[in-house]
Amino acid sequence: MQRSLREAELGLAAMEARTLRFVARNPGCTQNDIVRASGRDKAQIARIIKTLLERGNVSRMPNEAGEKRQRLVLTADGAHAHERAEALREVVAQSLVQELDAGEREQLESLLRRMPRDRAGGSD
Repeated sequence: MQRSLREAELGLAAMEARTLRFVARNPGCTQNDIVRASGRDKAQIARIIKTLLERGNVSRMPNEAGEKRQRLVLTADGAHAHERAEALREVVAQSLVQELDAGEREQLESLLRRMPRDRAGGSD
């Protein structure tokens, strides 16, 4: 996936794409939500969020009265980058299973359903 993102010149690292995916699926999430879901270090997520904010892929929602947490949403540019990354993700996923027959694909899908979800964005 990392190589595909680089070759497509999206300007996203794999963890940045995962973070966009999480924000897309969880509008209004906080940085701490991403930390908990991804299992990544707070500093790493802070750097990723900072980069995504600077690129204009995400923005902070206005705080509710008295709320200290800053909630994140995708911008239009972020939604577009997310769509492109998801399309690439689908191509990569298809290429990984193209050599499997229908029974093998079904078995793989069954096994993958039993695994815990990818923490940052789901593993559909």
